[in-house]
Amino acid sequence: MYAQLATRSAYKDGLVGNWFDYYKNKLRYLGWDSARPVSAGRAGQGLMVDSVSRQISRSFDERFSRQASQALGTLRRNPDALEVFERTSLLRDRGFFQVIPCTSKSSGRIEIGLYHKQFRTRRTVSRFLFWPIEDVVESSQEEMAVITFSTLHYATFREKVAAAVMSETVRHLHALEL
Repeated sequence: MYAQLATRSAYKDGLVGNWFDYYKNKLRYLGWDSARPVSAGRAGQGLMVDSVSRQISRSFDERFSRQASQALGTLRRNPDALEVFERTSLLRDRGFFQVIPCTSKSSGRIEIGLYHKQFRTRRTVSRFLFWPIEDVVESSQEEMAVITFSTLHYATFREKVAAAVMSETVRHLHALEL
């Protein structure tokens, strides 16, 4: 969450050229290993949520695909969570979001399937995930990677990271519109 909030903030302030690369660097700072790129394939047509599910299913194994589908299904059933997700994903005529399913790899190691989508909208929208892509999206770019996290390595600098995470989280909470 810290890496995402920090990247989102830097992107919004115009300090980041490539969202995905900056985000991966933030994850490395937190102890995640280097990312292993995965081909995203074409986005396809239909509802954006279905397109995202298809891309994840084709590119990652079943462990990641099942978790991603469950998370997206939860958004469909929770209008308040969906509204927050879509509102924080849009910035004027651009949108970006991540789907980040996690799974245990081995003792002391966690793997995440990182799916990142950036898109430009055809017009100003407030909703996009459950709308047909062809109605909303002018252009899009998807990037994917598998990243491994060593909980043992993280333990060596946990306090430093915890302080940075708390600082960014507090800053983000103060910026929230209630």
